[in-house]
Amino acid sequence: MRNTGRTYARWPSDLKVEVFSGPVGGVRIGEGVLLDVSLSGCLLRVRGLLKTGSTYRIRVNWKGSALDLPGRVARDAGRSGADPVARHYGIAFNLTGGQEKDLRLFIEEVRRTEKPEDKGFLRDYWG
Repeated sequence: MRNTGRTYARWPSDLKVEVFSGPVGGVRIGEGVLLDVSLSGCLLRVRGLLKTGSTYRIRVNWKGSALDLPGRVARDAGRSGADPVARHYGIAFNLTGGQEKDLRLFIEEVRRTEKPEDKGFLRDYWG
């Protein structure tokens, strides 16, 4: 297995997200897809432009609940092949202890309920 230098394994996803300006409150500026997530960050596909270095709030709606994750755009990974209008962005989370706990519970719940065959593959998150 190749060492990617990551502290936390990433969980593949295709969940819809909303993106808001600023870490708290803020205006809804668009929507997108959460492509993968870990305790330290995520990869998003968003229609529209996000500014590298700026902070946004990512809201993941899943099974009737919402998880708000503040983070900074660490990198603009370019256009999406699947949607030429969308771009991929790497987000580095700026989580409080409570938000990290909520994210950990979210990832664990998804791991328990999603089947590998539903996604094509599923990495062992804690491994």
